[in-house]
Amino acid sequence: MEAIALDEMYERIEQLCREAGVNVTTMCREAGVPRSALSDYKAGRIKSLAADKLAKIAGYFNVSVDHLLGKEEKPAAPKDGELVKDELIGFYGDVKEHLTEGDIEDIKTLMKLRAELNRSKE
Repeated sequence: MEAIALDEMYERIEQLCREAGVNVTTMCREAGVPRSALSDYKAGRIKSLAADKLAKIAGYFNVSVDHLLGKEEKPAAPKDGELVKDELIGFYGDVKEHLTEGDIEDIKTLMKLRAELNRSKE
């Protein structure tokens, strides 16, 4: 996998925050990502963000992890009724193999509700 410059991904996250009308600290709190992880990343104290943190940030903004990583110019939203594979990996790690169809439907419903709540804050 091709690495992107640290400041490019952080800038992309900051841009998404500006577009959503929130600051990075608020986004971290609402997405469930420690603010210190992004601070350490921006300062170069860590070289990457864990997949679960990237998935939470991507989910918060309703973009793909690939968009955060600079592999997609345009944010790609999941198709209606479809759960993005990266979100399952990020939120559930190796337990995704043990999710039933009902579990996945519940997750989809919760994600849609969360997205609606985020939109209503704008």
